[in-house]
Amino acid sequence: MVDETPLDGGLKEARNEKKLMQTFRMPLQLVTFLKTEARFGHRDLTGHVIRWLEGFRNYFGLPGVAIALLEADREHLDIERFEYLLHVLYARSLTLRERGIGFDGADSVGLMDDDAS
Repeated sequence: MVDETPLDGGLKEARNEKKLMQTFRMPLQLVTFLKTEARFGHRDLTGHVIRWLEGFRNYFGLPGVAIALLEADREHLDIERFEYLLHVLYARSLTLRERGIGFDGADSVGLMDDDAS
């Protein structure tokens, strides 16, 4: 069963939870990437990594109904969460090839208008 704690709620709760020090060996290139992303988001590295992991664990704070639907699909496909997110991202890339980059952005015409023409 998926923990349906919202991303922000999970982070607030994580701040109050008992902490455990954990060390990982990572390639320098990965650490540099994480530090760059953390700086871009104005976060310390620990907070940034916790945010990413909580997001991964809780489907990035999506509503519970959306999480249940995605989890049902993932279980039906019989794949792990990492592979499922890869599958979802690839499906998005196929949509972008068909519809164009930013087709559903704030300044786009909109799906309904595109379908009407």
